[in-house]
Amino acid sequence: MRCFISLALGLLALEMALAQNPLEQVINSVLCAEASSSEKTECSNCLTNAECAQNTLCCPSSCGAICKTPVNIDAPKAGHCPWNPVHMIPAGPCREQSSCSRDSECTGNMKCCREGCAMKCKNPQAEKFFQ
Repeated sequence: MRCFISLALGLLALEMALAQNPLEQVINSVLCAEASSSEKTECSNCLTNAECAQNTLCCPSSCGAICKTPVNIDAPKAGHCPWNPVHMIPAGPCREQSSCSRDSECTGNMKCCREGCAMKCKNPQAEKFFQ
């Protein structure tokens, strides 16, 4: 009996995985926020994005999949990075530490820009300078 239940659960999981379009799975893995163990979620209320309300995606959760608002992927923020006179490769290892790697890691309208040999959150410039 246990073997039959295990087989049935395995087939159900396989059916759920195959029911979702592979392209949709890739898109959702990029746009869905990481499932948190502290996040209280209901279990499996969707199999595909079509089952979710507008502006939500069918995202993996701690017990199945639920409809969630997608995360904002790294869209560049408005403006340009301030001029950085040091674009040369440093003579030795960079002693500065980067505080960001993309605009989405900076608060407000700040952009992730090169400062010396590291990346830092900086206020954007309206116009692009020679770089």
